Amino acid sequence: MITANLPEEIITEILLGLPVKSLLKFRCVSKTWLFLISSYQFAKAHLEISTKNNVYIHDKLIFGSKILPMDLYTCSIYSLIEGSNVTDSIYPKTDEILLYDRVQFDCPLAELDDAIWLVGSCNGLVCVSISPNNIYLWNPTTKKSKMLPNSGTDLDFDYYSIAFGYDELHDDYKVVEFAEHETGVYETQLKVYSRTTNSWKILSNWPGGDTFGGSGIFLNGAIHWSVCDFDRPFEWVIVAHDLATDVFIELPLPNLEDDDDVIIEVKILEGRLALYCEHNLYMDAWVMKEYGVGKSWTKVFRIPFFLDFRDHQLARPCPLFSSADGKTLINYGTSLRVYDLSDPQPHQFSSSLEVEATTYIESLVSPNFEDEVIIGRTLPQDIITEIFLRLPVKSLLRFKSVSKGLLSLISSSDFVKAHLRTSTKNNVYIHDKLIFGSKTFDMELYTYPIHSMIESSVSYDPVHAVAGSVYSVTDENLKFNHVWLDCSDIEPDEMTFLVGSCNGLVCVSFSSNSLILWNPTTSKSKMLPDSGTVLDFEHYGISYAFGYDELHDDYKVVEFLGFVDETGIYEIQVKVYSMRTNSWKILSNWPGGDTFGGSGKFLNGAIHWSVCDFDRLANWAIVSHNLSTDTFVELPLPNLGDDVRVEVAIIRGSLAVYCEHNVYMDIWVMKEYGTRESWTKVVRIPFFLNFWDHEFFRPHPLFLSVDGKVLVNYGSSLKIYDSNNPQPHQLSTTWSVAATTYVESLVSPNMYEGNPV
Repeated sequence: MITANLPEEIITEILLGLPVKSLLKFRCVSKTWLFLISSYQFAKAHLEISTKNNVYIHDKLIFGSKILPMDLYTCSIYSLIEGSNVTDSIYPKTDEILLYDRVQFDCPLAELDDAIWLVGSCNGLVCVSISPNNIYLWNPTTKKSKMLPNSGTDLDFDYYSIAFGYDELHDDYKVVEFAEHETGVYETQLKVYSRTTNSWKILSNWPGGDTFGGSGIFLNGAIHWSVCDFDRPFEWVIVAHDLATDVFIELPLPNLEDDDDVIIEVKILEGRLALYCEHNLYMDAWVMKEYGVGKSWTKVFRIPFFLDFRDHQLARPCPLFSSADGKTLINYGTSLRVYDLSDPQPHQFSSSLEVEATTYIESLVSPNFEDEVIIGRTLPQDIITEIFLRLPVKSLLRFKSVSKGLLSLISSSDFVKAHLRTSTKNNVYIHDKLIFGSKTFDMELYTYPIHSMIESSVSYDPVHAVAGSVYSVTDENLKFNHVWLDCSDIEPDEMTFLVGSCNGLVCVSFSSNSLILWNPTTSKSKMLPDSGTVLDFEHYGISYAFGYDELHDDYKVVEFLGFVDETGIYEIQVKVYSMRTNSWKILSNWPGGDTFGGSGKFLNGAIHWSVCDFDRLANWAIVSHNLSTDTFVELPLPNLGDDVRVEVAIIRGSLAVYCEHNVYMDIWVMKEYGTRESWTKVVRIPFFLNFWDHEFFRPHPLFLSVDGKVLVNYGSSLKIYDSNNPQPHQLSTTWSVAATTYVESLVSPNMYEGNPV
């Protein structure tokens, strides 16, 4: 499956680029995809991508006969403009073969003799009027519709028109109703419907003038009307109605050549405000290239009529769309045709209006406000937060770009900590991930869920990759996720060591003793300052540990150095790095003993080291270093016998030790922290030979499942060893693979520099 191979953000990017009809099908793939595609945020992001390019290739036409209200069709405007012969009718087709997509508009209250009016569209929603008291918002692509409540307007009017648009400030879709009455005194009544409140309100600040039934056109957050007075019927102005503030302003018109016999209709052309100016014998199209600037009006083309069609009582031709190369889609009243300015043909005038049409784009936007209850709109803030606390980190990173509110929420330190607590409530390995890669291939690192690795018994063997194949896996259809660690200051030939992880941060060291704290999920990293340790000793061993000081809310790295000084005395030096202060300090109270290069493991606010003396190599102890107080205590070990090597570990949230004997390894778990009697041997791994005699690399267990499967680093490969079905080990004489476990989180390695996420 695609989800098994690609990161979630890539999957989302792919889905955002798909057409709506494909997305509607993909909702049934999984619950995750259903939630994603149905979410309000995804619908907005998809709409934004779809409308980035204003070229008509993305637009569609919806059209049909007014006398058959439910008989509607859609097709791509690109196909119409590019594929139509100017001599043929687009609709109705003379050959009775209609190749367009039929759409069904569900309107149970419509009467058989009702006529349909396609008012206009916005963001994929089409406003449809069957009668003044039957207004709908409809998405032709998703087939969802909503009937608006009755506006209460008196049906005894002289002129009536509707407009439809979007109030971005309040994230609300609005319908404007314009009714004009003449009862001795000419009266204008303006009402606005809000989808959010599902109600109408009356506006009383209309500046004056009449639209004569012309529709308003939406652009830049405002409805634009072409308006003039009865007393001065050819003195036209454009009135812009801001949907967010309900304020009206007048926009300048171009110089229309002092023609007193002109009818103006506002339109949108190539994303700009436009005018179709109808004169007796021709129609001019003007575009306002800079919104609001009168001097930017530019005449883009002229359509000749070849006769004064008004004298013949013909219906006004209604241009619907104009392409950049001069082709215009025109509704002639009884037919839709493309008129090509470069190849003028006689017009097909009509004496009746029987065809209805408008343009729209395909989108996932719902006409029903209640469909968008998902995230960030009508749910209480605490419920929204609870939902987000349960989302994976990669989904949260995407949602940060949805709104400033979500960005603020997800980026807050309180949310980061709460999300981490929620993610780590269950210590079962299903939530953990493994990060691994070849120590000799710098930055070539991979991640994979431990649950999938254990259950599928996936192996990692870079040796075969070197031989020319990809990294081998038992199931060749299973791929690991490649992750990049950005560390430009590290030399190309350096070795990579994955020290350990804490709360989603991974500590990475290099052979030069450079250190980086890195969040593989968010890709954020931080290079630590030099500890000042000088490694000019003939004999030394250095190791690191990483953990969290909850008392001071501080992440800390511990450096442990054992060396033989100039006098031949073996010395121990311990330093602690604080991420909060971004500095190192030296500790002088180490209780004694050497770690022999073993890493410390973090648990319960302390770093735990397996320690013994040079003089008594079988006399092991666990030293616990409290990161809050920098005090050391010794924890008891189980009875292990002689000739053993001990390495401390963490298994499913409990302190553990791997006890390596000559021909086997025992794994012990301390079920009750600090209580010696609670040590329990959980599994024994036989080696079938004394691998010390063969100079093999020590097998290094990384994880133990509840059913006895052990994830083992054999030095040159990672493999699953099943204690219930023992198989020969893949022992190695080299140590070329680095690996550690971690959880995904939002914790930032730069949190004390003003970057919580």
